[in-house]
Amino acid sequence: MGRPEKPIVTSNRALRALAEWLREQRTRAGQNYRSLAGRAGLHPTTLQRAASGETVPKLSTVLGYARACDAPPEEAKRLWKQARYEETRARQGGRTLPAPPPALARDFADLSAGLHELYEKAGSPSLRTMEKRAGGYGALPRSTAHRIVNRQAMPHSPAQFQAFLHACEVPEPDVQAWEDAWSRAWRHEKQDADAVDAVADGISRLTRNQSLHATRSHVRGTKIHPVSDVDIVSVPAGPPRSSELTVQVPTGLGRSASARSKRLGFRPTPDIKGQPALPGFNQEGQPRRTPHRPQARDGQLSLPIGTS
Repeated sequence: MGRPEKPIVTSNRALRALAEWLREQRTRAGQNYRSLAGRAGLHPTTLQRAASGETVPKLSTVLGYARACDAPPEEAKRLWKQARYEETRARQGGRTLPAPPPALARDFADLSAGLHELYEKAGSPSLRTMEKRAGGYGALPRSTAHRIVNRQAMPHSPAQFQAFLHACEVPEPDVQAWEDAWSRAWRHEKQDADAVDAVADGISRLTRNQSLHATRSHVRGTKIHPVSDVDIVSVPAGPPRSSELTVQVPTGLGRSASARSKRLGFRPTPDIKGQPALPGFNQEGQPRRTPHRPQARDGQLSLPIGTS
């Protein structure tokens, strides 16, 4: 039977269980590694390393080991997936919290975390393997699978979601629970989108109403609040006596006029020398009397806001 094997030393409990199971199957079969290698079509050192518990072996090696011992490959695969999953979690340093079960998944964040964990529990298969398991070309493209497992995208249709479940080899009794979770997440997303659209529509209507109110209002000299170096004056309701909004602009704006105009929402216009200046003023801060531009009168800047 050859030399006795070394003790299994590992912190991965699932890997220890896998290594012990492989050794038990070889002992039951009464095979040494040389004869086992002939039946498995693998090198004896490869088989011995697979049962050492030092690292998680390849799935193909574990399945070949099990077949050579006439052991059930389903059990070998189950133990390998658990060992690979614990290895992946240990490599992440335990920073990732467990995802909620599919019955508790409510939105895309929950479902995305669940799909990522589902992929890891499947042994983190390669994208090529996932594409093949999903049903071939087009069912689950590798680029799509990459975005899903990295929590960058969601399956866009029930067929693609089912293809992802098949690629992760989800047991048939568990498929319905995942499909229900997918439906809940999409309903939740639609409700959020409808709520955002309703808020945006309300803000749009409010903005239009305020704009109409300002257009039909007249200007009085009551200050509301200062904004930087500019004082905004109130626009109370009343009969339309003016179509201008007046703001207080101090003299001496100088070269900082462009920055102040940006804070007010004005578009800087170049002066004669090509330098930006507040509309209606030159670089010295003096009012520029140009038709169709805001005009300054008595320290105030009048801006057209519409006609009644």
